[in-house]
Amino acid sequence: MSTSDGDNQSGELCCRYPLAEIRWATHNFDDALLIGKGGFGKVYKGFMNYGATVVAIKRLNTESKQGAEEFWSEIKTLSMLRHPHLVTLIGYSDDCEEMILVYEYMANGTLADHLYKIRGQGNTNTHHLTWKQRLQICINAACGLDYLHNTEQGIIHRDVKTTNILLDENWVAKIADFGLSKMGTTQTHISTDVKGTFGYLDPEYFLTRRLTKKSDVYAFGVVLFEVLCARPPVDIRDDNNDEERSLPLWAQQCMKKGMLDQIIDPYLRGQIPPKRLKLFVKVANKCLHKHPQGRPTMAEVEGSLKHMLVSYGSLLKFTKSVSNVIMGFACVPSQGIFWGEKSLKNHNISRYGSENGFLRTLRTDPFEVTAARLYRCFKLAKIQAATNNFHENLVIEDVGYTKVYRGHIGRGNTEVAIRRWKEGKSRERNLDQFTAEMQVQSQLRHHHIIPLVGYCNDKQELILVYEYMVNKSLYHHLYGPNNSPLPWEKRLEICIGVARGLQYLHTGTKQTIIHHNLKPTSILLDENWAAKLSSLEFSIVLPTNGSTATGSTFFAGNVGYMDPEYLAHSKLTVKSDVYSFGVILLEVLCGRKTMVITRGEAEVNLVHWFKSNVELGTVDRITDPVLVDTIAPECLKEYVMIAESCVRGKGIERPSMDAVVGSLWCALQLQEAWLNKSHEAILRSHNQFSDGRVIVDIPSRGGSNGMSFTSLEDSAYFSGNLAR
Repeated sequence: MSTSDGDNQSGELCCRYPLAEIRWATHNFDDALLIGKGGFGKVYKGFMNYGATVVAIKRLNTESKQGAEEFWSEIKTLSMLRHPHLVTLIGYSDDCEEMILVYEYMANGTLADHLYKIRGQGNTNTHHLTWKQRLQICINAACGLDYLHNTEQGIIHRDVKTTNILLDENWVAKIADFGLSKMGTTQTHISTDVKGTFGYLDPEYFLTRRLTKKSDVYAFGVVLFEVLCARPPVDIRDDNNDEERSLPLWAQQCMKKGMLDQIIDPYLRGQIPPKRLKLFVKVANKCLHKHPQGRPTMAEVEGSLKHMLVSYGSLLKFTKSVSNVIMGFACVPSQGIFWGEKSLKNHNISRYGSENGFLRTLRTDPFEVTAARLYRCFKLAKIQAATNNFHENLVIEDVGYTKVYRGHIGRGNTEVAIRRWKEGKSRERNLDQFTAEMQVQSQLRHHHIIPLVGYCNDKQELILVYEYMVNKSLYHHLYGPNNSPLPWEKRLEICIGVARGLQYLHTGTKQTIIHHNLKPTSILLDENWAAKLSSLEFSIVLPTNGSTATGSTFFAGNVGYMDPEYLAHSKLTVKSDVYSFGVILLEVLCGRKTMVITRGEAEVNLVHWFKSNVELGTVDRITDPVLVDTIAPECLKEYVMIAESCVRGKGIERPSMDAVVGSLWCALQLQEAWLNKSHEAILRSHNQFSDGRVIVDIPSRGGSNGMSFTSLEDSAYFSGNLAR
């Protein structure tokens, strides 16, 4: 393999094709040969070797460079593997900065095609799979995963799902899409960023970032329930209640109630003997065990499934005669994480809560949009002058898809923060984020929301200009180097500011807005240390009569702040923001990040660690050491109570932001009253009274000064302090 990266050597089993040959095989990427599309790019049916060999050709979207790591990972992984239940990688092309993968062609598409698309009208390329066929497909897939787990490299797939189980012309199942896989996993776990697909994510991996082979087992358990029920792992239809949105939770509830017959695909009823159904569900449920060590290995899963099939008489052998339907095309799926894709119940609302008309219009002419008219439009030359042509010394933040620069406008008299979407990223996705932020900002005016000054949509550049926040982000002060720790009172005031900003988003505008991207880096501090919410590009504006939205994505940097209900049900509500805010409250108190993978298992996840210490009554052990003896006991009690209620597992049990603001104000008043009392000096003498006045010592840098104040027995004085 000829590549500049020596680590990407794939050996002799993988061919490197010139781009010209790929173009010939796909008739120059003719849309008539398009058989699949996803976040990675497009998949074409191709004809290699002068038309003698049919292949599937996956082409990375040329506007995006974000798939490079996954591209080389897939080549590296599949080049070392050959197994009848793994899709074969035939070759690749990296000519002219293209990223193209060539696979064996899987004539019968994905397992998901035949579980879900069969319900679509006029669909002739799908097939009603019998129970024995489904069982054999599960055995094939389990065999492929077991092989991966037990190779010399010890490979974890990390994206097991029905769209990544492909079916050849003989209905043999093969595991596909290794872009997210991890190898070299002979140890018990590896610590890595969370990646995968909603509905299939191992909760333990999600909470601790500790990836194990049992994470694949969990995802395969979800697949088993999909095969049985013929419904996706997260069902976002409006008529579903919360319990039924998550397939694993729904199936487990039906098991407890003895209602297994209600979850089976109607097409399968009468095909599965009751004892075999019970055994199948038991295996699937074991795969979903809360703790990885409680789950079976893939070899054990494969053995159990084979036992079920053997009980019918003999292993079923699939042949071409199994189906007389028209064979479907292979649909090689895209990479596992869906970055920034959202859908709302109200189809008139776009991905990020913007009206579709606004998106379309802004792309053609920003001046025609009311939101855009509210802000100053900058030419690119002005932005370049303000940032010394985007000089690296002026970068104040580099996260995700954007860089933020410190700049000066108005003849250098006004300091601003200039946020530039990076080059080489998907223009369409960037434009969606850029548009969403402007649309949401146009509806907001609040002291705790960062003000937007203007924008630039010139010469393919997408740039937003904000007021400059002198004191940077909350993250900077919690974790940045060489920073003096924030005193507890200041931390409380910042939390109150953030809470008031969220309160405004949730209830202070005509439509409810869910921030959906809350973390310490999105909380900025002005010259007066007032907290301002930023990063509104992923915000959701709910329909006037709606209380929830449906998401199908998570962001790698937000994993520790994500609402568990969102993970389970893809249900996004204002209580999702409350959960994220609760996690921030814990960071502020404990002075540590949401995930610390170098700690012991009990301390990796901040929320879990906090809850266990609350139960034990040992909250003092997890408090930031610099805050020891600086927090009033009653204030701490109130604060812990607020934080604990915010991070509860069920949204219905969490408070509103109205209630959170009130509780935090109460905590601050308790703290101030305690400080006022502690600053009163020790009585010189218990009997030094004069006309109802008390002589006290006031500590000062030069020693104690004797001063007199009204006695603390004066209830009006004391209540006045409490009311401050």
